[in-house]
Amino acid sequence: MKRWISLGIFFVFSVPAAGGDLLDLYRQAKTSDPAWLAAQAGYQAGIEKAPQGRALLLPTLGLSASRSGSDQQVTIPSGSNIYHYSTDTYAIQLTQPLYSKQNSASYAQGLAGASQSEFELELARQDLILRASQAYFDVLAAQDALDFVISEKESISKQLSLAKRNFAVGNATLVDVHEAQARYDIAAAQQITAANFLEVKKEALRMLTGNEPGTLARLDTKLELQAPEPADMNQWVETSVNANQRIKSQREAVEIARQEVEKSRGGHLPTLDLVASRAYSDAGGSVLGFAIESTTNQIGLQFQMPLYQGGGISSKVRESVAQLEVASQRLDQTRRQVAQQVRESYLAVINGVARVQALEQARISNERALESTVIGYERGVRTGVDVLNAQRELFRTRLSLSQARYDYLISRLFLKAAAGTLQEQDLEGINRLLAHKSSG
Repeated sequence: MKRWISLGIFFVFSVPAAGGDLLDLYRQAKTSDPAWLAAQAGYQAGIEKAPQGRALLLPTLGLSASRSGSDQQVTIPSGSNIYHYSTDTYAIQLTQPLYSKQNSASYAQGLAGASQSEFELELARQDLILRASQAYFDVLAAQDALDFVISEKESISKQLSLAKRNFAVGNATLVDVHEAQARYDIAAAQQITAANFLEVKKEALRMLTGNEPGTLARLDTKLELQAPEPADMNQWVETSVNANQRIKSQREAVEIARQEVEKSRGGHLPTLDLVASRAYSDAGGSVLGFAIESTTNQIGLQFQMPLYQGGGISSKVRESVAQLEVASQRLDQTRRQVAQQVRESYLAVINGVARVQALEQARISNERALESTVIGYERGVRTGVDVLNAQRELFRTRLSLSQARYDYLISRLFLKAAAGTLQEQDLEGINRLLAHKSSG
């Protein structure tokens, strides 16, 4: 007899004739994802901290102008006089800080803040790669699940029809018919659930890109499994110490806090400025009875020394020292968290390779088991329920294998992100694993 039951359930990954691949979706996300666009704006704002800090060390130049009216009554022994006149004054002043501990600390803070913004932007870029990849493969996994359910439903339908025919001629029991009908009804319900789940995942991708996902390139049936390189977990952890963007950003946060301590302590120290000015005054009158026009040039040093400010400066120093300790502890916490993430991601890749290999072998074994069960059913030594059970196990294995393949690819990206070495080239490498057809 024909083995159509077995042949009907074999699943083949479909390849879209046209549609976006992973890189296409990532590029769309770069132009529309609000989180990434906000990160870019935050970077533009953050890098301005450097010139703002530098400005405190550079000279300032100010121009002032005023016009005033005077009404003076002067009384002398010989009588009194009233004078009405106006005065125009113009002045320009240059101030060059020569020594200010607070300004120097603010400049160092500005440099650290700008560097921190660069690290935060790189961290956001890596996060976008991960989110785009996760959303993309979530859609593919949901599509695979739906395809598997549809294939299983079709296979059960054929088994149900066969059970009914065999029952009609006395070659099957009513149990076979009822079991096949129950399995078919369950598969129909699962198809509805899988279709809804696919729409949910498409919506997540739509939120990321701002566009309809369309037809996505599917993962090729041949997947080359690669262990992490280098194959040493500790080396990955060591790499993360100097490459991870979160650690780098937190280091700059510690530097900002350290300079805040210096700035607070600078409140006890004197400041010294070079001041140069030129002023012009044109008075339309005076108590002398005639107009006065004058030009004054000045240059000198201005020294200021705070003596007592109610204990506010000392309190600020204590506060900033405590904030420095907070930043230092957060840096240590970040290092530990990153090391943990690296180890978990490394193990996820290793286990992912082993799991995919094991499920590949399980798929082959289940296919053989199904073929044997079908033969036994044809010979009357196995029941229709046995065939349905074998079919179910095969589809479950294929579904687990599909998810394991996607999890393996995502874990590779997460490992590099945890180590701080994730680049767009890594995304291109994953994208080459997707199956494509020429549009022509």
